[in-house]
Amino acid sequence: MLIILHIDMDAYFASVEQQANPALRGQPIVVSGRPDIHSVVAAASREAKTYGIRAGMSTWEARKLCPHLTFVPGDPDKYETITRRFLDVLVDYTPMVEVYSIDEVFMDVTQEADRHGGALCLAREIQRRLRATLGEWITCSIGIAPSKLLAKLAVEKAKPAGVHRICPQDVPQVLARTPVEDVCGIGPRIARRLSHMGIWNLADLSRYPEGYLRARFGVYGAVLAMWGRGLDPSPLIPYWQEEELKSVGHSHAVPKALRDPEGARSVLLYLCERTGRRLRSKGLAGRVVHLDLRDANMHHRGGQRALEVPTDDEEIIFQTALDLVRSHGGFPGQTTMVGVRVGSVISGKEAPRPLLPEQRRRERLEHAMDHIRNRYGESALWRGSVYACRVLTQATGGMGRQKEIAQDRQADDRRS
Repeated sequence: MLIILHIDMDAYFASVEQQANPALRGQPIVVSGRPDIHSVVAAASREAKTYGIRAGMSTWEARKLCPHLTFVPGDPDKYETITRRFLDVLVDYTPMVEVYSIDEVFMDVTQEADRHGGALCLAREIQRRLRATLGEWITCSIGIAPSKLLAKLAVEKAKPAGVHRICPQDVPQVLARTPVEDVCGIGPRIARRLSHMGIWNLADLSRYPEGYLRARFGVYGAVLAMWGRGLDPSPLIPYWQEEELKSVGHSHAVPKALRDPEGARSVLLYLCERTGRRLRSKGLAGRVVHLDLRDANMHHRGGQRALEVPTDDEEIIFQTALDLVRSHGGFPGQTTMVGVRVGSVISGKEAPRPLLPEQRRRERLEHAMDHIRNRYGESALWRGSVYACRVLTQATGGMGRQKEIAQDRQADDRRS
């Protein structure tokens, strides 16, 4: 029987800020964008949570609940640094470590648990080491179960800073008391459709034949059928199995304030800017632009288009992505996710230089902006048209760098 640990850092961004700044310790704080614009809470400290403040809440709602709340701007580079440090600790126990997000990790400790006195003892040892390595204010919760799905459910019972185990004999009870909307991947609309079918919890879901679910939900029905049995269709993929970089891109769950077509367009522009920036920083150019959009019903639309020549130009990437949006009927009325990716990458030195004067001016401008950001940080310069989008997406924790973090860890292993 598999033994999967799900390690979830508690109030991650907020606790990192409290560890870094002793003046914030014991105080109600939230990490967000600027509090003077319409922004959202990315993370709330334990003290802020006692006032009912939660991630995803608007900043004005948070201030209404706690007038003396302290707002701290997000610092993605700082959080990635801490993530890399806690990964160094985890790989001491097993190479079977999957970087799920910037603050969440899955570990397969089936082979290692007994050597540490069992899964519970191992989990508590990991908590002690992480606290000693990262600082007293940065804690984690750990869920233990036979699958990734159940481990993720278990970690919710462990919060904050605890350990909770779901044993195989506990699974039927867990399925019976877990509402379908508690499963990551089942949104409100899908939950409503399931409720109309008389499906309220995972045990109800398990009683429906997979063929019937496929008829109602398509391929997604097969995933629902597995979830109903407490299984997870996605295997644990350790960091060292991450594929070499074959494409560069970003995707982001769209904050509620930006889900209309105009807002989604600004998110797309922001992601294209980041994609072009990353291509140039890696000395790469790509020939195929991929687009992915998701609506409120979890339906995806998108496609890909090959360019005549490889590019690292964010404006070309953006205009190509916009053409793909138009060719697929425009942005959904409620766009919940936007993704853009540039594939078929080659070394930028092999890509032909732009010939038109306008393109050459833009190339010089982009390199000048890169130079400023390299010297003064990513926040030093950005387009005014994506300012609100940048603040909102960073405030909702949209770093989207887990694959790169895993690949960097893989590269560290090779060097050592």
